[in-house]
Amino acid sequence: MKPTAVVLLLVALLCPAILSEPARGTICVLAQPDHFPGGIVMGMLRYNPATLKLRIDKQAAIPWPHKENLKIGDLDPAGSHLPTIISDGKAIQSAWFRFADFETPDMCLHFDSYGAIQMRDIKHSLCKCK
Repeated sequence: MKPTAVVLLLVALLCPAILSEPARGTICVLAQPDHFPGGIVMGMLRYNPATLKLRIDKQAAIPWPHKENLKIGDLDPAGSHLPTIISDGKAIQSAWFRFADFETPDMCLHFDSYGAIQMRDIKHSLCKCK
């Protein structure tokens, strides 16, 4: 065996993280109860909590969770992502973010009653996803 091959084999055995893929990004979406009152968004526009949906980038929109937090995974940790909040079929709020701007590739997404998207590192949030 050539010395270069031996070194590469030792590196592969001793440092598997070097050869493995980087961790994929996840978003834990904080559930919003059905009884949560509709808030005022962008002036006088109101949203309907019963019709809230979330779209990440160009993926299909999914209903906003009302009882249990929802985990969305397999997102590119190197790219920028655009969560969009939809109510009654219309986009009402969106905000770009990058996992690189946070400590880990695991985020918590919360939509508050004033219509703001809040993204936090999951270590510094109330989110708990399975």
